[in-house]
Amino acid sequence: MVEQIGSDDPPVWLLTPKEEKEAFENWRVNTWKNCDDEVREFAECGKLAGYGVWFKCRDSSKKMKDCIKKHQTSEYVDIERDLIIQRKIKKRQEQQKLNNQ
Repeated sequence: MVEQIGSDDPPVWLLTPKEEKEAFENWRVNTWKNCDDEVREFAECGKLAGYGVWFKCRDSSKKMKDCIKKHQTSEYVDIERDLIIQRKIKKRQEQQKLNNQ
């Protein structure tokens, strides 16, 4: 999509602070969703281990941390930003269709 010269709207690729916050929140939520099995395994181990959780659950803790670390990269934040940008492009195209009618 080519921006019109003189358009009052900012370019669609420019995210507002609110949209940046949304991208980071989506990233955080999706990271935990992607690591749900590892988090659940650690939580179950913790229930059984009681106060010895840090000693008895080292393996499940490491799996959980590794999964979260894997998904907490800028690559995944960029994916969330791209989704927001695609939503903005679609919305702008719909508005242009309405304006041209």
